[in-house]
This record gives sequence, C-alpha cells and structure tokens, in this order.
Amino acid sequence: MGAVGYLRVSTLEQASVNNSLPVQQKKFEDHCARNTLAPLDSFVDKQSARNAERPAFQRMLAYCRKNKSRVRCVVVADLSRLARNVVDQGQTIAELTKIGIRLVSVDEPNIDNTAAGKLATNILGAFNQFFSDSLSEKTRFRMQAGREAGRWLWVAPLGYLNDTATKRVVLDPERAPLVTKAFELLREGTSIGDVMRQITALGLRTRKGRVIPKQTFSRLVRNPFYAGWIQNGDTRVRGAHDALVSDEMFEEVQARLKGHAPHDIEHDPFPLRGFVHCARCGKNLTAGWVTGRTQKYPRYWCWTKGCRAVTLRAEKLEGSFRTLLGIIQPEAHLLASLPTLAARSWEQRKERIATDARQLARRLQDQTTLNEKTIKAKLLGELAEDDFKVMKASIDRETQQIQAQIAALDAETSSMQQLMRQTDAEIINFGKSWDAAVPTRRREIQTALFPDGLAYDPELFYFCPSNPSLLQLLNDVLEEAGLVGVPGGI
Repeated sequence: MGAVGYLRVSTLEQASVNNSLPVQQKKFEDHCARNTLAPLDSFVDKQSARNAERPAFQRMLAYCRKNKSRVRCVVVADLSRLARNVVDQGQTIAELTKIGIRLVSVDEPNIDNTAAGKLATNILGAFNQFFSDSLSEKTRFRMQAGREAGRWLWVAPLGYLNDTATKRVVLDPERAPLVTKAFELLREGTSIGDVMRQITALGLRTRKGRVIPKQTFSRLVRNPFYAGWIQNGDTRVRGAHDALVSDEMFEEVQARLKGHAPHDIEHDPFPLRGFVHCARCGKNLTAGWVTGRTQKYPRYWCWTKGCRAVTLRAEKLEGSFRTLLGIIQPEAHLLASLPTLAARSWEQRKERIATDARQLARRLQDQTTLNEKTIKAKLLGELAEDDFKVMKASIDRETQQIQAQIAALDAETSSMQQLMRQTDAEIINFGKSWDAAVPTRRREIQTALFPDGLAYDPELFYFCPSNPSLLQLLNDVLEEAGLVGVPGGI
C-alpha cells in the first residue's frame, strides 16, 4: 500500500520565488516514512484552488480511481492546498472515501471520520473559503480603483512595456513606432492584410519573437488602449499611459474596418455634421447628399431609429447657425469682461500645446526610425518593392504632416496674441469669419463658442432648453445692448 501527494501554490510566480513546493513535498515524504507507506506519486498545481478545474488535481483523482487498490491515502500539507471552496472540499473527500481512500492533512491531524473530525474539517474548509473570498473582494476593489484611476493592471499590450519600478505602462521603443504606423496605413485606406504584411516585414513580432497571428493583429488595431483609453465592459476611462494614436485617427480606422470610410474633415462640405445634435434624442446629426428629381441636395438629418425629428436642407440649418452668430456678436469690451475665463482657457491651452509638442517630437523620431527600418528591410530583401514604395510614401507624408503641425503649434501663441489685440481694437465678426473660413477653421470657431455643440429643435430651432448656455449668452448680449425688460426673457 502507498500514498499519493497533492501539492499546490496559487501562482507560477510563487512556484519560482518561494520554498512552498519543496516544503510540501518533504511533508509528504516524511509522512510516508513515519507510516511505512510507499510514496506512489506526487501531483503539483500552480494555480488557485477556488474551483476544482485544475489539471494536476484532476489527474490525481483519475490516478486514485485507477489505482484504488494500491492507494491508502491522499496526503496534503493542509486543507487549503486541497481546496479553497467548501463544496469542492466536501465532494473530493466524499469521492475518495467512496473508493476507500482517506484524506490526510499533515498540519491538521485532527481531521478524521469522527463527528469531531468532520466538524473540524468543515470549520477549516469554511475559513479557507472565507480567506479566498475576502482576498478576491479586496482584489476586485483595488483593480476597480486602479481602472478608474487610469492604470493598466495586466500585461501591457504590444507596443508597451510593464515598468516594474513605477508599476506603470510605458512605451516600447522597438514596437511602438510600428504599431502607430499600422494605424496610419489603415487610416490611409490600406487593407488590413497589406498593413500586416508590411509591418511584419519591418520587424513587428510578439514578445517571444513570433509572427503576430491575423486574429491577434485584428484585435490589436481595434483596441482603444492605443488611443489612450482603458475599457472594461461598457466602462471607458482615460488611461494614465501615453497614447500611440489620436482619438480621431482611432475612430477613422474603426470606421474603415467596418467598411465605412470616414469623411475628410479637411474638405467636409457639412461643417455642422457631428456638432449639432437632435434636441429630441440627443444624437449628433449626420449629413449627406440626397437625390431629388433632377439633382442632389445637401441635407442634415437625425439618424436615430424611431426619432428622425430633424431632417432639413443644409442651407437652412447652416443659415440658422449663421444668423445665430450674428445675434451673439460681442463687442470688445464684452469680451474684456471675462478676463479670468480667457486667462484660464489660454493657460490650459498652453499646457496642451506643450503636451502636443512632446508627442509630435516623439512621432517625428518614430518616423525617422521607421524610415531606417524600411530601407534596411528593403536592402535585406525582406520588403517587396511595392511595399517599400507604399511605406516610403506613407512615412514621407506623415513626416510632412507632423512638421506642419509643429509649425502650427509654434504659430498658435502669436495668433492668440494677435486675436487679443484685435478684440481691443474692433468688433469681432463671427458670422463673417465663419463664412470665409475653411472647414477645419469653421469647426474651430464652432467649438470655441460652443464646446459641447448645439441642440436643434425643428420648432424652436437653436432656441430650445437643450442649449441653456446659449440662452444665457444671448441674454447677456441683449442686456449689453440695452435691450432689457423683454417680457418672459428670451
């Protein structure tokens, strides 16, 4: 007759850094020696005992069933090694007893088949489960708090590294530029298969040096983590890590992956698309060209199923907005009455400029690195001629865009100072400025005046309760012009 040993630690890390498994093995061997039992076999698990789905645990049970005539007992160092669940512990002991095998706990010799022994077994099992459940609750709470604080608590995604010193996620200087380039190529309309082939040729690999599988790459380019977000179910919070791509680029890539090419903001003929939302359902209006009998007409409409409260021609919606800009026309001294708000807004913008400048400098360095890798891959024959041309064109185009953005940041401070001088000297004509502006500049004016956008009601137009800040602004303008005592206000 002999005995079987079952040994367990909760994690692979515990198995490598502490002495628990050797100690458990010695307890098993010493028990066999004291009781003249042959140590038939030992089974070792390196995972939690919250359930019975453990490979070595199941092999141990199968071994006992097959060799029940030779096995007298199963030996564990203590009951917490066997299970951290009262139900699993009870079922395991019952199954072993049914085939004539006794469970022995070296550190808990008082557990046996007597009434007192069964009571002790159940009490110990309850305490073991309580310890596990309590630890699990604390872990969930800490992980939830970490996620809400924007911390990533798992293995860093490809393109990032786990910094053990700061316990933060930092950029991987080798893989981050390649991940960013993958998003850039997808935004330009390159198919996901071609992007994967080109990025793989430039050396993007897993941490084990293997080629990234298609499914993994597909999940990678759909992960909002790369845009600076941490998502858990339906909850999304801004992460504390550096984003590899902007929100705009990420959303454009997602739209292309779904088969819907995003509109070009630089040349969008519908400046109020995504800015004005439906007052009834709260969703942003979409826009497009609608075919009439003889020609196409530009229109805005609410796309929410069951709502469709707003649908009108572009000239009417944009004309109403142009009229609105004329109504809220402020004079210089009205703007000057808000110095604190203006100063705070400009200080925040300067902080964003500094952050943007650092990110653009890193991106410019990434493009230089990618250019070197592209040339090297071409010389080594790892990158086909067509792929080489695509990569070079993309890198050159992205470099020019980054340099233009850096120049724009440099010019922004002087532009702001010029605007402030203008407010001291003249009335700013928002309507005229909006009419004369290019699409991107129009959006800047809209967002500057109404950061949260505007709601549009088919009966009240822009003058609806959904725009309280607008109504207050109009009230201030009318009071400034001396139009007070209007019955009922605005």
